[in-house]
Amino acid sequence: MMKNHNLLVGILTAVAVALFGAGLFLIGNQHKAFAHHVIFYTDFQDVNGLTKGAKVTVDGMDAGEVENIQVPSGPAQKFRLKMKVDDRLHGLIRDDSLVTVETVGLVGDKFLVIHDGSQGVSEAPAGSTLQSQEPLEMSTLLKQAQGIMKQTSTTIDEVEGTMNDVRSHLDTTLETTTSTITNANGLIQDVRSGKGTVGMLLEDETTASNVRQSVANIRQTTQTLNGSSTRIDNMLAEVQSRQLVGKVDATLSNTKSATQNLNEISKQINTTLKSALAEDQYGEDAGTNLQQSLTNINRGTGNLADDTEALKHNFLFRGFFKHRGYDDLDDLPVEQYRAGLIFRNLPQSRQWIPASSLFTTNDAGQEVLSAQGRHNIDLAVGQFKEIYGQPLIIEGYDPSSSESEELIRSRRRASQVQTYLQLRFHLLPKNTAIVALGSTPPINAGKSTFDGVSLVCISERNK
Repeated sequence: MMKNHNLLVGILTAVAVALFGAGLFLIGNQHKAFAHHVIFYTDFQDVNGLTKGAKVTVDGMDAGEVENIQVPSGPAQKFRLKMKVDDRLHGLIRDDSLVTVETVGLVGDKFLVIHDGSQGVSEAPAGSTLQSQEPLEMSTLLKQAQGIMKQTSTTIDEVEGTMNDVRSHLDTTLETTTSTITNANGLIQDVRSGKGTVGMLLEDETTASNVRQSVANIRQTTQTLNGSSTRIDNMLAEVQSRQLVGKVDATLSNTKSATQNLNEISKQINTTLKSALAEDQYGEDAGTNLQQSLTNINRGTGNLADDTEALKHNFLFRGFFKHRGYDDLDDLPVEQYRAGLIFRNLPQSRQWIPASSLFTTNDAGQEVLSAQGRHNIDLAVGQFKEIYGQPLIIEGYDPSSSESEELIRSRRRASQVQTYLQLRFHLLPKNTAIVALGSTPPINAGKSTFDGVSLVCISERNK
């Protein structure tokens, strides 16, 4: 009996040690503790809440962590960050690669992003210091926006004052013109009533009948004309004394000046707006960056919901995922997925879409979804019996010249299609995933190579 008891205790102890070792291996593998790493450095004036152990990504993929943050000895110096990066991603890091501080969502944890460098630039050696870009806080953008709005309000007030001055000058000019017209009307009424020489000629029938006799009296007629000329000179003198022409010229000059000021203000506003909405140094405009930020927020929310759901089922989390038929759609292992080991027990429906019918090239030389491509995606989704509540995998393919280019281009293609599907069909971010497969599909896909995107709808076991 004692021997059986000791044997049982020994077996239980061995099982516990094995489970503990497996747990350590899984935790270490999750943090890439057993992978080969290279060390890089970068400097920041403000770490913006970044801490030791923060995640480091390379072109959107988990690559390592911040191993150490060296505090500067004085205000003029910068924080020096030591980064441990997976050696497999070393080929994407070039001498012109840029390091930025990003946030998970709007208020989430901080992490570092190493952006892939240019193809023609040499690979950054291990231990080198990479360039950095200081983070831009939301408060700074709000202050700039408030400054622009205040300047616009001041400009509008100035334009309103100028227009009031123009209206006042025009009122004065109209009053002067009205007075002149009134005087002219009075003169015409005198003529029609028979006053003066002209009135007599028009209204007096006797004078009209003796016109030929009046021709003989040329001297008298000449004197009469001289009198009329004198009256006209007096009228012109009166117009000049009132400075009507000068006032009109001044009014037109003020109007022209106000128009020039409005043009200058419009140019300043256009320049400010172009600067705020211009493309960044990676060729992405403000709309694209904002759309990507919203996508990251949705993904983070979906991940949090999955984690909470897992905690409800089992202490070790595995029971929930095993019942569903797969672990997690985020960061699918490429090689296991290509070997058909991830969803091998779940029914799958697949739609192939070639790159030639999906993408076009914009003015900046970037590959973007075309109108025909969006239509083809809608047709492909229509072939699935059900997409809501089902996992949807977007496989990206690109047979480029190098493995790094295949990884980058195939991931970008899949990411564009994923964003369109989420916005178009209102899919939950947690139910969609992308996997960059280069040029080689999974072994059970029915193709040996492909160029484009494939949509794979997974039917969950418990549906």
